[in-house]
Amino acid sequence: MLTRNVDELENINPETAIYYSFNAASSAPSSSQDPHPVLGPTEALEALQALGCTLATQDWVDNHWRLILWKLAGMACFDPLRENLSEPRWSWNEVMRQLRYRYERELNGGARPALRLITTQDAPASSHMVLCVSNIFWSEGGVDQVGLPIIPHPELEVTDGWYRLRAEVDAPLARAVRKGNLRVGRKIAVAGAKLSRDAEACEVLEAYGKVHLVFSGNASQLAPWDAKLGFQPRPAVATLHSLTPDGGMVQQLDLVVTKVYPIGFIEFFEDENGEKSREGPRKEKEEMKLHEAWLKRREKEEERIRRDFEDKFFFFNEWAERLEQKVGENFRPKDTDVPPPQVETYFERLLDKADYKLGTLGISMNVAGWLARHLREEIAKLHETMHTDMERELKDLVPPRDVRNFRVLFMTDAATSRRPANRVVEVTVWDVLSLALDESAAAGAFREGQRYRVTNLVPSQKSAWMDAGPDSHVYLSTGRGSKWMKMRSA
Repeated sequence: MLTRNVDELENINPETAIYYSFNAASSAPSSSQDPHPVLGPTEALEALQALGCTLATQDWVDNHWRLILWKLAGMACFDPLRENLSEPRWSWNEVMRQLRYRYERELNGGARPALRLITTQDAPASSHMVLCVSNIFWSEGGVDQVGLPIIPHPELEVTDGWYRLRAEVDAPLARAVRKGNLRVGRKIAVAGAKLSRDAEACEVLEAYGKVHLVFSGNASQLAPWDAKLGFQPRPAVATLHSLTPDGGMVQQLDLVVTKVYPIGFIEFFEDENGEKSREGPRKEKEEMKLHEAWLKRREKEEERIRRDFEDKFFFFNEWAERLEQKVGENFRPKDTDVPPPQVETYFERLLDKADYKLGTLGISMNVAGWLARHLREEIAKLHETMHTDMERELKDLVPPRDVRNFRVLFMTDAATSRRPANRVVEVTVWDVLSLALDESAAAGAFREGQRYRVTNLVPSQKSAWMDAGPDSHVYLSTGRGSKWMKMRSA
């Protein structure tokens, strides 16, 4: 009876499963015809090929043998009495049934699991997915060169049920491993993961030692035991209690507004050495005064620059008309003729706004004709580039202001499952005036009691974070990828 072997099955994992085989004598109905005394991954490949599964390879079978046996061993240990029935799950026949299913689904049907799509870079590693921890590795400890202790750091092996990859973790996830909250067999919902540096696209069976995933604590959380592995339609919703200041970006929160502060403004400056400084925050009235003063100065300079261009147009056109009257019908150059070099000299004189008579003193009829044509070409160029030239000059004289608006919101969890919503998060919403929350509300409008799903928030003021006690405060801010989705009020 299998109940006697539960202790042994509990020791099976993806690393050791490859060494386990089934006794052919007890693997009915194929035992009487099978010449092998044991049935393992090698015999599994032979059996598949005998069934026409010609695309299967030994590496492919070995990979799935590990994961199938690990899963079946866990199921048998969970309900050992069922294994005494006529169709036990811990059996050669069940392993072969699942291998054939995977073959038809993946190799014959073309379906590619999550980790295979990620290693071939046909799907982003940042996709929302649920994975299972299949192993944990630890770096070596010891002491460094100055005698300080080196604390071993964990690295995970995770699986989507089909393939395995190693995953680097940050400090919060390492703490969860040390506490035993994150251990082998636990499922973890992740989002915003990255591939290790210099990771190149490759097939998943070749990627185990080449490609690592990188997880961050605020974008990861434990998933229910029955969660489906692989890609998920949306990220899991985190709660404020689970966040840490060193856990990276928060993928999604479900929050309720408890307090709304007025919009503030910060202006950023950069000196000639590239060093940046800032002024503010300012209130809206103060910012409006500064902006109006900047607009007036800009309008004044813009009007002056426009007058300069208009004067240039007037002079060029007047000079061209005088020269054209002077030469009359006598100037008819051929297409092969080139302007004489004196044309540039006379044009430079006119640019200095010299008197027309002085500027054209001693000019010949031929040079006058070419100079008139040159002036018409310059007028055409001025028309084409006037707007761009004016903007460039205006930008140098009155540089654009680098001002960002923001609003601070106090928010709490809209719903929690295991712990009370003790924490209050202060969310700095950058560029709130350009944030369209819904069609009926003004840009950047928030009201107390409103509920939102917010994505891609970043920890800020990390040294000011409090422990998860009553009325403790944490700090987040929006980024470029942050999105707000209005929900029904709590």
